[in-house]
Amino acid sequence: MHQISEVHFTTHGKTENRQLIDRYILDAVERLPQQEFCDHAAFMPLTHDAVGGGNVWITVAGDMETLVDHESDNWDDFVEEGFVSEWDVTEVTEDWYEMAGEQGGELLLQLHRVANQATKAAFEEFETPPAPVDTYPEEESKHPVGWWMVLDTMSGHQEYTFEERVEAFLYGIRHKYEDVSKLESPEKAAQQIDECIRSLETLRNEMQD
Repeated sequence: MHQISEVHFTTHGKTENRQLIDRYILDAVERLPQQEFCDHAAFMPLTHDAVGGGNVWITVAGDMETLVDHESDNWDDFVEEGFVSEWDVTEVTEDWYEMAGEQGGELLLQLHRVANQATKAAFEEFETPPAPVDTYPEEESKHPVGWWMVLDTMSGHQEYTFEERVEAFLYGIRHKYEDVSKLESPEKAAQQIDECIRSLETLRNEMQD
């Protein structure tokens, strides 16, 4: 098991999150694991009313005290420039492994690293990110083209079966509705679940026609 900590950078919103990611975060999550005091580093931007303004979190597996000594001058500079409002460090080892289990916690670190690499590639590829589902809704096509295809294609690259891919996406849907319920409202989550059910029922009827 690793010691797991989070560095929270508070920004002013989504634009500032991206600026921080481009200026520091992408480099940091690749550079830090090359140091003896850090085994893994991953990041997550957060822009939601529940967290207030904008935040970028770096999750680190390793000696956090040494890492802070190594990096905090950069973080203080960001605050002095007004680039970041503040930063703080929280140890989350117990919560991390309680959430994912011992083996799952180690796998989660690896999965975050893969996601970081994919995100960096996407930032380099797209000046403007594609829409989640349909980037060109007014263009005639057999199916919409959007970010969903990255998730589906990557699953295909790993040779997951159709059933396994559906299982993964279905759990992802359940997990996001739990987030909506917790961070927004149970009523909104229930409304979106009803919309999802209607969409699937429509699909089933179309397939049976």
